[in-house]
Amino acid sequence: MLDPWIIEEILKKEQEQRREGERSRVDVPVERHRSDPGPAVTPPREEGERGVMIIDI
Repeated sequence: MLDPWIIEEILKKEQEQRREGERSRVDVPVERHRSDPGPAVTPPREEGERGVMIIDI
């Protein structure tokens, strides 16, 4: 069993970590819904051969 002062120290450190976590939290406004989503953007397609290269060592 741990000594009471060790338990106190552990509880203090946990409380400090909780406070630090609450301090570092940032609220960022996020737009939930868009009335007009606009055109979908598709990435350009790569032209040329695609495949797998197997190199035997």
